[in-house]
Amino acid sequence: MAQTGNQELTERFIQFYRNYYREEVGRLAQEYPNERRSLYVDYNDLFTFDRDLAEDYLAKPEQMREYAEEALRLYDLPADVSLGQAHVRIRGLPSEQTVDIRDLRVQDDHIGSLIAVQGIIRKATDVRPKVTEAAFECQRCGTMSYIPQTDGGFQEPHECQGCERQGPFSVNHDQSEFVDSQKLRVQESPEGLRGGETPQSIDVDIEDDVTGDVTAGDHVTVTGVLHIEQVTQGQEKTALFDLYMDGVTIEIEDEEFEDMDITDDDIAEIVELSNDPEIYEKMVGSIAPAIYGYEEEKLAMVLQLFSGVTKHLPDGSRIRGTCTCC
Repeated sequence: MAQTGNQELTERFIQFYRNYYREEVGRLAQEYPNERRSLYVDYNDLFTFDRDLAEDYLAKPEQMREYAEEALRLYDLPADVSLGQAHVRIRGLPSEQTVDIRDLRVQDDHIGSLIAVQGIIRKATDVRPKVTEAAFECQRCGTMSYIPQTDGGFQEPHECQGCERQGPFSVNHDQSEFVDSQKLRVQESPEGLRGGETPQSIDVDIEDDVTGDVTAGDHVTVTGVLHIEQVTQGQEKTALFDLYMDGVTIEIEDEEFEDMDITDDDIAEIVELSNDPEIYEKMVGSIAPAIYGYEEEKLAMVLQLFSGVTKHLPDGSRIRGTCTCC
């Protein structure tokens, strides 16, 4: 019965792709695997197609993602095309699934569900290869054993499948399977904090084609699955647990800037200040007035805020300014 239910879910995803993502799947098939390795699905489309399927995806994302990716492999494609390792990445979750980092709680059933967090990338490690299936070669008889790897630690074979001895083994890198991996630290945006609150952060693990796309300082929305792991001190396990996310989709947000309305009075005041012989001293004094000294550093900051002006030298030559008009 369980197998029948799994087939029905896979068929539902196939029908969903036919109704909503026929062109996207075709483009993925043409560009896979060198240019594109993921199908991006908007949650609203899935919800419109099948509300129960969409809600199950939020509650059981890892299980439902397997059905969604299996549907990609079974989708009607040309005979010479295979999407064997293609990913399905959900984005655009409903607002109730977007959680502030400081509000992530085990009691609120966030663990194991699909959620989204927003913030600033504070740290991004180098992209490194991560083994997903390690090939172990027996040093006695040369038999190769293939062991799938998880995040729970490096797994080695107990005995050789050929000579049935307990090794020794060596990892054959050419026969092993690797995937790009990266760890990000996402911190709350300062504009959303109150008073003297300290921004909180969460670590996000990402893999494959979403790695290397963001850098420190980017404003992002990360969609992923929340997990907990036990904190250890040396070899001893403690009663504390850390939260982390397995990232599914990362969207870089465009920074929004507020337009300033400058009145005629403001313009008149600016012109008056520009003719003030002590304008530099006043501007230096307006930068971090609580910090004593550092006049030269503050002056450098003032000069960086404004464009340079065009200069006409006595010999008739002209030095172009840095403003856009000249």
